[in-house]
Amino acid sequence: MQQTTTEDALLTPEQVSEMMGITPKTLRQWNQSHRHRHLLAPIRFTHKLVRYERRNVLAFIEKCRSTY
Repeated sequence: MQQTTTEDALLTPEQVSEMMGITPKTLRQWNQSHRHRHLLAPIRFTHKLVRYERRNVLAFIEKCRSTY
């Protein structure tokens, strides 16, 4: 049996929203219209069952981080 690392963990939309400090509604909107939406790349098992890979979420956050 293969061991899953925390980086490979699958997260629910609620967990991702909490990580980012946004609402689930905003997350859904970003999946459709954000310029870096390809980084989030949600995995859709069914139309109601959606998961996100932790490493993709972290990459999205890093890409969107402002550098001043």
